Parts: sequence; C-alpha cells; structure tokens
Amino acid sequence: MSVATKDVLEVEKLQVLTDGGYSNAEEIARCEREHIEVAAPIKRGAMNSDHFRPAQFVYDEASDTIRCPAAQTLRPSGVHTRNRAIRYRTSACGSCALKPKCTPGAQRTIHRLVDQSALDRMEARIHADPSLMTIRRCTVEHPFGTIKRMSGAGRFLTRGLKAVKAEAALSILAFNILHAVNAFGVSAITPS
Repeated sequence: MSVATKDVLEVEKLQVLTDGGYSNAEEIARCEREHIEVAAPIKRGAMNSDHFRPAQFVYDEASDTIRCPAAQTLRPSGVHTRNRAIRYRTSACGSCALKPKCTPGAQRTIHRLVDQSALDRMEARIHADPSLMTIRRCTVEHPFGTIKRMSGAGRFLTRGLKAVKAEAALSILAFNILHAVNAFGVSAITPS
C-alpha cells in the first residue's frame, strides 16, 4: 500500500506511520528498498521473565554473530525457511555459569530474522524521535476508537463476510463524512 501511495503522490521518498500489526521485517525491508521510511510500534513476543530476553543478546553485523550476556559468541547454525530466520548457537552453554539464568534447556538458541536489520533501523528511528509514535497514536488510533464508539462498541449487526464488509465500509464512510464536517463545516461539503 505504501509503494502504491508513493506512486500516486509521485514522490521519491515517503514516511509512513502505521499500526503494530504491520510491523513485519520483510515488508519493512521492502519499503526501505523503495525509499519508504516506516515507523510502527515494535512487537515484542512474550518471554519467560526467569531467563535472559533476546534483546539482551547483542548482534554484530560485521561478523554475523551474537554476543550473549556471558560474553560468549553465538554463530549461525541453520536457517528456518518458513519464518525466514537464522538460528544462532554456541557450544559454551554446557559450562556457562549464567546458564540457569539463560535457558532451562541444554543450550540457548537465538533466532534472528533475515530482515531483522530493517526492524532494528526502524526501532532506532522511533527511539531517536519518540514524537513519531505520538503522532501515529493520535492519527491512526483515533478513527478506530471513534468508529468503534459509533457502532456500539465494535460489534457488527450483520452476519456473513459480505454483509460485515458492507457494514464496515458504511461505518468508515460515516466516519469520513463526520470528519469532513468537523474539519470544513457543513456549508463546505453540501452542494449549493
């Protein structure tokens, strides 16, 4: 959608603020190749608080290795083609003093997405300019909240995909009309 928007606007670069559901490493990398700068909330997976989190492991791009909290080096040991991730491991886990804080298993495995560097750059942009998330929250979240309130807490009155799509489209149309009236006034949008 961002690539199509860039083409319609006929611009060389574009900055996009989006919902966390679109925080996909592969698509963010694709946007970067198209000179589109994406800012989306970073999705963090649930993790057992008894063990080191993946964020505590530092990736070194030059050597394509990961440094663990015990200063050991994890090297690539395989690729998951289904989820486009590289597996990193080290043989030092067996004798490591921090192993009880790291993993209950025989050895700790860290998975890094093939396009993880695009997510890292996006996260750096967000930390460098926190106002991006404030702007996103104010512009992206507001329509959903308003539409949800207008439609009675977000429950659809119809059943079936075709009917629900039509109901959702009508709710969005009603929001857009309401937004236009609030922005420009009734006289600006009614024919004379």
